[in-house]
Order: sequence, then C-alpha cells, then structure tokens
Amino acid sequence: MKLLHPRRSSSSVLSLQSLLKSGFSPTLTSITTFLRFLHRRHKFTTILHLYSQLTSNKLPINHSIHSIVSSSLLNLNRFDDAKTFITTAQISNSSLGSLDDPNKAAFPSPATFSSLIHGFVARGEMEKATEVLKMLTCKEKSNFVSSAVVSGFCKIGKPDLALGFFETAVDSGALSPSIVTYTTVVTALCQLGKIDQVKDLVKRLEEEEFDCVFYSNLIHKSVIRLMEAVMQDREMVEKGINRDLLSYSILIDVFSKEGRFGMAFGLLGKMIKEGIEPSLITFTSIMRGLCRKGGVDEAFELFDRVLSMGIEVDEFVYVTLIDGVCRRGDLNRAFALLGDMEQRGVKPSVLTYNTVINGLCKAGRVSEADEISRGVLGDVVTFTTLLDSYIKDENVDGVLEVRRRFVEAKIPMDLVMCNILLKAFLLVGDYGEAHVLYRAMPEMELTPDAVTYSTMIDCCCKAGQIDEALEIFDELRKSSVSSAVCYNRIIGALCKKGMFETATEVLMEMCDKGLYLDIHTSHTLLHSIHASGGEKGILGLVYRLEQLSSDICLANVAMFNDAVLLLCKSGSFDAAIEVYMVMSRKGLTVTCLSTFLKALVDNLRAVDAYSLIVNAVENTLLSMDVIDYTIIVNGLCKEGFLTKALDLCTFAKQRGIILNIITYNSLINGLCQQGCLVEALRLFDSLEKIGLVPSHVSYGILIDSLCKEGLFLDAEQFLDTMVSKGLVPNILIYNSMIDGYCKLGRTEEAMNVLSRKMMGRVTPDAFTVSSLIKGYSKKGDMEEALRVFAEFKGKNISADFLGFLYLIKGLSTKGRMEEARSVLREMLVSEPVVELINRVDAELAESESIRVFLVELCEQGRVPQAVKILDEISSTFYPSGKKPGSYQRLQLLNGVSEKEVEKEGYVKDFHSLHSTVSSLCSSGKVKQANEFVMSVLSCMPE
Repeated sequence: MKLLHPRRSSSSVLSLQSLLKSGFSPTLTSITTFLRFLHRRHKFTTILHLYSQLTSNKLPINHSIHSIVSSSLLNLNRFDDAKTFITTAQISNSSLGSLDDPNKAAFPSPATFSSLIHGFVARGEMEKATEVLKMLTCKEKSNFVSSAVVSGFCKIGKPDLALGFFETAVDSGALSPSIVTYTTVVTALCQLGKIDQVKDLVKRLEEEEFDCVFYSNLIHKSVIRLMEAVMQDREMVEKGINRDLLSYSILIDVFSKEGRFGMAFGLLGKMIKEGIEPSLITFTSIMRGLCRKGGVDEAFELFDRVLSMGIEVDEFVYVTLIDGVCRRGDLNRAFALLGDMEQRGVKPSVLTYNTVINGLCKAGRVSEADEISRGVLGDVVTFTTLLDSYIKDENVDGVLEVRRRFVEAKIPMDLVMCNILLKAFLLVGDYGEAHVLYRAMPEMELTPDAVTYSTMIDCCCKAGQIDEALEIFDELRKSSVSSAVCYNRIIGALCKKGMFETATEVLMEMCDKGLYLDIHTSHTLLHSIHASGGEKGILGLVYRLEQLSSDICLANVAMFNDAVLLLCKSGSFDAAIEVYMVMSRKGLTVTCLSTFLKALVDNLRAVDAYSLIVNAVENTLLSMDVIDYTIIVNGLCKEGFLTKALDLCTFAKQRGIILNIITYNSLINGLCQQGCLVEALRLFDSLEKIGLVPSHVSYGILIDSLCKEGLFLDAEQFLDTMVSKGLVPNILIYNSMIDGYCKLGRTEEAMNVLSRKMMGRVTPDAFTVSSLIKGYSKKGDMEEALRVFAEFKGKNISADFLGFLYLIKGLSTKGRMEEARSVLREMLVSEPVVELINRVDAELAESESIRVFLVELCEQGRVPQAVKILDEISSTFYPSGKKPGSYQRLQLLNGVSEKEVEKEGYVKDFHSLHSTVSSLCSSGKVKQANEFVMSVLSCMPE
C-alpha cells in the first residue's frame, strides 16, 4: 500500500549553520539557556532543529540538553523517537566514563520516563512501556514512575495487570508504596469504575494509616457508584478521621453531580452543626448541580441564602446561574443577572460573556451573540463559539466575518479554534486556505488530533484531491492519534475513486489497530467491491478477513452479514453460502440467518438451507425459531424433498423447538402434492394427540386433495366436520369441491354445493363462476353455461380469464360464432383480463399491443384466430399437467447418480419414487425415468 509520504519541514527555523560561519562561538551554557528559553515558549520543533545542527557541527552536548530534547519529543507525541533518543543518549553518556557533570542525574529524569511510559500507554503499546521500564534500575524505579505504569495499565482497561505490576514491584523491593502510591492505584481504579477491586485493595491495606486526603480522593473518584462513596466516607469516620472542609465539599459535589440534592443538603447541615463553615465553593457545587439537573429555581433560592449569610459572591457563582437560565432558554433572566453583577460590584470577565454568548447561540440567536461579542475583548472561546454556530447554520458571510475579526484580534490559536476554522474553510469551499492553515500548525506548536485529520481528509476528498487525502492520512498513521472516523472516510473516498485494493489494505490496517468500520462505510465498501469484481471480489475480501484473529472478525461481524445479504440480493447464493461457512468456522453470529434461509427457499434452494442447518455449529442456530424452521420445511415440501422435511422437523424438536400447526400444514400439503394422501390423513389424525388443533388450512388442504382424487364423499365429510368444530370454510375450500365436481362433468353436485353448502356463508368469486362454466362447457350444455355467466354477471361477479376462454371455445365448437364474438368483446374490456394481457405485453416488449390485435380480430369476426392467441396466453399463466414442485424435481433428476439416489432416500420412500417416475413419464422423459428406476434398484439390498 503506497500511502507513505515524507513530512514537510518548517522553513522558519533559525539556522545555526549561518551563525557558526559568521564567527559566532556559543558556549555550552549559552546553548543550554537558549534551549530552555525555547522550551518555555513551547517551540519544540525549533529545539529539535537546533539539536540536529548541534550534532551535525559536533558541538558539546550535556545531560540538560538531552533532557530538553527528550521532553520536546514527548510534547510532540513522538514517543518512538523519544525512546530511541533516550536509549542512544544513555549509551553515549555511559561511554564517556565518570564526568563531573551536575546535570548528569537529570537525564533521563523520572518525569521523562513517566511521560514516555504514559505516551506508550495512551497508544495501547504496553510492551514498549515495559521496555522503557526495564531501562531503569531498582533505585530509579521511583514511586512516581511506578505509579505512572499502574495508571497506564488501568487507562487501557487492564486493572488486573496494574495490580499485578503493583504487587510484583512491591515484592521485588523496587517499590516502597507510600500513601501517594496507594492513592494513585485507587484513583485509577475508581476512574474505571472498578470499585469492587478498590474495596479489596483497601481491605488488604487496613493496617496502613490513611489520611483524609486519601479518603477524600476515594470519595471523589467513586461517582459511578454513589453508595460506595457513602461507604468510603463512613469507613473514614469509623477510623476516627474527622472530615474537614475539603472532604465535606468533595462529598457534597459528588452528590450534587448525581442529582442527590437531599443528601447534599443533609451534609451541608451536618458540617454547619460541626462548626465547619461552608465556603462559597461548597454552595457553588450544589448550585451547579441544580442548574445542570434543571433545578434553576432551587439554585436561586440557595443563592439568596448565600447572600443572606453575608458571603461575598464571585463571578463563578454568576456564571453558574447564567449557564443554568441559558440552558432553560430564559435569556432575559441571564441579562438581568449581568445587571445584578454590576450592582454588586462583581466585574464580569470574558468567562461570563462567553456563557451568555454560548446561550444565545444555542437558542439560535447567533446575530445577538455576535453583537455582544463586539463590545467585549473576546478570547479564543468567544470566536470559537460564534464560528461553530455560523458553521452549523451554514452562514458563509457570518463565518468569513468572524474569521476576519479573529485574525485582527491576534489571539493565539488553540487546537479547538484551529479545527473549527478548518471546518469553516470546508464550508465556504476554500480548500486552499484549509491546507495553508493545516501546514502552519507546527509553527503554532499545535499538534493535529482526530478532528483535524478527519476534517482535512474530508476537505481533500471534496476537492477531489485523493493523493493529498492519502498524504494526510499517512501523517495520521505516523502520529499517535487513533481515529476510526479518519479510516472510515479514507475508505469511502477510495471506493468512490475505484481504488478498491487500496481501500481493502486500509481496512486490514484498521482491523489490526482495533478500529471498526461504521455501517455506512461497510455498505459502501461491499457494494463498490461487488460492482467491480462481483461475487469473486466479495469472497476475496471475506477470505482476507478470515485470516485475522477471531476477535477482529467478531468486531466486523456486521460486514460478514452484509456480505451474505448482498450476495443473496444479487442471486449469488453459492457465494453467500461460502461466506456463511466462513462465519461458521470463525464462530460468528449470523444475524441475518432468517433472511438468508428464506432467500434460499424463495429461490428453490431449500435443500441448501436444510444442509446449512443440520451441519451448523450449535450457537449459530440460537436465533432460529419455529417460523424459520417452518419456512424451510415448507420449501422442502414444495420441492418434493419430503424425507428431508421430516428429518428437519425431528432436528427442530431435538433442539427444543415446538412445532406449530403451520409446520404440520406444510407437511400435510407436501404429502398431498406428492400423492401420499394416506400418509397425509394419518398425520392429520395425529395432530390432536400432540396437542395441536387443525386449522381451516389443514382441512382445506385435505379437502382439495380428496376432490382431486375424486373422493368427494370423504371431502364432504371433512367439510361437515370442519363446520361442526366451529371453523368457517373459506371460498377456496368450496371452490375446490365445485371445481372437482365440474372437472368430472358432475355439475349437479357442484351446483348443490353452491346452493346448499355455500349459501349464506361465503360469496362466490370469479373462480367459482369459471369452474361452473367449464363444467357445463365440457358437457356441451352451453345454455346452462351462458345462464351461469349471465346470472353472476348480474351480481357483479364476472368470470376470470379461463372462464371467458371456456365459454368462447364452447360456443365456437357449437358454431355459435356471434355469441362467441360477443363474449370475446366483453372479455377484452374486463379489467382483470386486460391486466393479465398487459403483463404479457410487458414481458414480450413488442411494439404492437396484443390486446389491440385481439380487438381487431374480434371486430373482424376472426374468433378462432383470437382463441389461438388466448390459448397461448393461457399456457403461459396457467400451465397444466405438472404438480407444484415437479419442475424443480425434474431439473434436479437429470443424470442423478446412485449416491444421490441413496442420499435422497428414494429406496425407502416409495411414494417419492412413484411421484418422481410419474413426473418424468408425463413430461415425455421415459429414458430418464427408466435410468432413474435402475439407479434405485441398484441401491436396494439383495
């Protein structure tokens, strides 16, 4: 990944080379004094440049200079360089032998080591921190340095290692813990909320004489667990340590921040009873807590009490109250407080005005805030607040004006102001000025942070300068800043430029750093890679991620799930299955499992869904419920894999899944579709034994199958039983019986069902009418067919496409062409029929409309030609002679092997065997049917 770019050096550094050439001979003392002066002025980059010139000119270097240079490196967050420099300097100094140098003990000082250790800890590089620690002798491992290491481990979320180091250091004699050391350990653990470990540590050290400072610190750091603060305070009292003003004030501040004002006021009263006079700070803590929790009125009551006690109030009290009323949006009262300050002789500083300006900006009154700021000698916070507000309002003129005023004020810029100015340049589209400001940051002794880098990367991307964005990104990588936002933005920019390989490399580095992609960037990367490389591109990315540790894969589990869904959406099911297998191998949770399995079933790949489930790791299936299993069972049944459907039901029961009536309805339907009517009836009879009540769907499936087999007496018995159990048959059930009778020409029984059983329960529909027309047309009784057509037409129930077609063909056969033509004309204006014909037009995408052509044929009296076209449309939407699922089975059985035959269980399942052979023969594939039977026979035991 070619992302490395050299840093630009500052051109405004004093050249020592020119001074030496002019005859200037600096002494060691003068050089040291000058470097200390630069250090106080925070000119760290200048110090490093001068040191480079000192060494290149072989001028003398003492320990003080080494200390200044190492401190400069640390202040610039160049911890690796600092470590190398200290190591090299130590070796160089040791080779000089014994020198009478008073500064020798100053390098490297404990503070230097502590800063270096903290620097590595902040970046999570504890191995390097430990290496630095090993450079010290036992004598040099002071409590200060050791406390830094303890605090470092705690800050990276490893308090156990912190305590482990603490114990090891004490046991080895390298550390003699004092009250300061213990306080450092307790403080670090409290900041992480590890109160239980704090309690254990305190119990182990009960013999130590802790003072009020230790307990006050412990109380102050126990904000997360308020009751623990009370316990620690109680323990302090039990040990006979009296609270002082500081410990009371800290505890009151803790309760106030947590909104426990009753306890805060209780402590306030107690300290007054004990003769400890509360300070203004004590009261201000409570007022600040009240204002932040919305208790502004109570804060003013306390303020009046303070005034009545004769306590002289200061500006900070007013700032607290002004901030409170601004939070509530009561800006008029804020201005009243400013007047009150003037009357009491409290002079408001920029801090007060900044609070008012901030309140106005948050209320959307930026112009008023701007006006107030013009009458105040503002600071960097003033201009930062105004500039940030104008940026949020996208007010370009306001941004430019505030920027002009800030430049004229010549106020030193801090990092926050610098970042907001960069955003301002981004808003106005002045990318050049943004680059100039960014490159000038070293001269202002400002170190970029995550906001700086992300803003500049965004700036370069919007300007279309991807190379510049990569250069800034490379500078981020070299710094100690760790920013997931920057990585996400550069990946998104690379995707837009089509640089997918580089984007992938950045992703790998991001994962190594423990940073995570956000959802938007993940989607962008996946869709970009898929658009460029298809499923191979996605699989390539997944395989690379698979090589990473399980923890990193777990952090990117959303990307794996998104990849599965994307591949499913594009129809790449084999690739989706492969991603699923990778997730299974890495132990990742498939959150999209239900969607994935349903997509497989919807695309006639229920067998694949079945295989994924039965071969999956147990924890992968935790999210599956009875609905998921039912969907797959239904898919297997529709595709004709009954054995697998039954096996899956057994598998689900073993996992504690309680199957419902919908699951069993799918099985019953599958058995019926495969001609296994007897087995379907047996399964139906067993439902009540397992505590399930058959639904109207259960009855409907069996009634339809019985009618198709001509078993109408049984079907009617089921219908009567259904009604007796309080279930209301729907129109589909009645239509099954009517259509079954009509197919056999038994129109009287069909009409009997219509008049006797349906009457008053459900309303006939288009299918009902068409079935009756078909029945009468098959018998050649066109008079009755026309009567049914006219009767239901009068009830606003028209025939469907097939009903019209049966009637037209029947009339044509009888030579009644004019009547057939009249029905055809009516058919071509029927809304459902027109909609269906239009669908054919859309699929064929021909220039001439089929409906228009049919209308022309009708007007010309060419009914037979129109019927031929209607037959073609009928064969498209109403294929006959194939049972549901048989087509898929035919696709799967071409060239089936003996192992596949044995695997599918045809040897033991006669009904599946019979259904398959029947399907092959009915489609004219006698040779394949014969080969299939021979394969089954070869697998049977002798």
